[in-house]
Amino acid sequence: MSPKTITKVTRLFNGTIGDILGELLQNSRRAGASRIDIACCADQDGARLTLVDDGTGVADPQTMIALGDSGWSQHIHEAEDPAGMGVFSLAGKDTRISSRHGDADTGWSVHVPADGWTGAKDIAVVPLARPVGTTITFLMPGVSEQTTERILREVAKFYPLPVFFNGAQVPREDFLAKANYIAEWNGSQIGVFEGREYHQDPTTNFHGMVLTRKLASVSESLGGKTYHARLDIGATPGLALVLPARKEFVENAAFAALQAACKRTIYAALAHRGQHRLSFENWKEARDLGVALPEADPCLPRWHAAIAESDNVNVEYEEVAAGADTILVADIEPDIAQGLERALREQPLRPHLVENHPAYAGYGWYDALHQLGNVRFYVSAGEQGHVIAENGSFPPLDDHVRAETIELRFCVFHRASETQREERIPADVAFVVGEDGWYSGVDQIRIAFVPGPALTPETLVDLIENVCFCASDDSEADSWDTQHEHFLRDARELAARVLLGEDEAVAARIRDTLASILWVIPKGRQVAITVAPGTAIDVQLSACQPAG
Repeated sequence: MSPKTITKVTRLFNGTIGDILGELLQNSRRAGASRIDIACCADQDGARLTLVDDGTGVADPQTMIALGDSGWSQHIHEAEDPAGMGVFSLAGKDTRISSRHGDADTGWSVHVPADGWTGAKDIAVVPLARPVGTTITFLMPGVSEQTTERILREVAKFYPLPVFFNGAQVPREDFLAKANYIAEWNGSQIGVFEGREYHQDPTTNFHGMVLTRKLASVSESLGGKTYHARLDIGATPGLALVLPARKEFVENAAFAALQAACKRTIYAALAHRGQHRLSFENWKEARDLGVALPEADPCLPRWHAAIAESDNVNVEYEEVAAGADTILVADIEPDIAQGLERALREQPLRPHLVENHPAYAGYGWYDALHQLGNVRFYVSAGEQGHVIAENGSFPPLDDHVRAETIELRFCVFHRASETQREERIPADVAFVVGEDGWYSGVDQIRIAFVPGPALTPETLVDLIENVCFCASDDSEADSWDTQHEHFLRDARELAARVLLGEDEAVAARIRDTLASILWVIPKGRQVAITVAPGTAIDVQLSACQPAG
């Protein structure tokens, strides 16, 4: 090979000890070896490695060191398309090779010096009496024995043959050992694993060489489980790897068939398990791939009213079995949903409400469920009446409204029979939020309420927070905690003003302000603060009075 070609070795192979060992082990496997022994000894310039196998050996040394000429049988060529470049990974390194083919009475030996790969110098082939098999010795500059052993452990981890390093067997693992399900495919095996794949996770084992190209994955529509496929390649004609390094698949018809087979195997694994939570679209895809799956489990999350700050608040996840009494609740904005949930908290149908899940549309059991919608609040306040719905209030709520009554109305649709009924339930609070209300604070919210012991300022503060607090992620905004603290201060003042009047709202703001400086009051003392009109502030400290 030309000197220019040798300089490109590290662009075709990484030139690392791992790449070299990987290539040589593949050659030993193709030669039918039953074991490989590797010895390593320190050299002043690095590590000198000797690889010995008991394979069929090489009849013609020319084929072993000639670029692109592998000399493998037709069977090997059809099964895995060898590049004829295994020994090429050693180009430019001082290398000794000896071998004896099984049909030969004697073997041969060659020494290729570091500068002998170009063909400028003759390489003498020396007869050698030796056992059938091949031995390769080469110098790896800058590599220690410890590094070699560590890397060999990775290279031989999924290798199909026993490998020994300085006399000790290197541990091996089954590439599909942790699979939940394994299927045969065209001479190879496809395993199904639960969980997401990370970027560098191996997905394909080519007789010990691993690839990271993602093959196929399927995520369940509910529950968050993901399944992915891995491939342990056997003798699978048609599958080809990009030469010379064989780190990527060739994008051909066989690879497309492999990807379809991986998807089919994932669905077969779920069919074998007998239950799943796939979307209806995935269910149809499985059917098209020849896998008959039952419908998804008839379970749905219990309905919880939406809140504005949904990204930073974890809602308790609870599933309920869907049945004849189950009612889907379509997506409802927080201002309507919070009033709906509060009004329904003691109602018999509340436990039957579940989250709407459009990905299940198409399943027979899902399409047969009832659905709640058309939610409205009818507010009666003296001669003035308002209807509050998802598209606003009619007429508008220009301010907070103290009402005599609020009636919640909604419809329950039975989609299969195209029938509906209207429910009417008393409520004590309803909300309207401006178009920009999610990010603008409590000044955007309008509250209609019926006074009563159940609607306390603390309860109203929680509702206001759920309806319209959403922290800004602008780069100049305060931290989430600071934004939340300021919002709650404003919400407490608003709740006090709405339910208790302006004086109590002022008192609530003063209490909030003083709460941040209580630490300055000495232990065992109390303080009386008098604020005169203008700016005069009188502060009197005294001993704490015993409780009367």
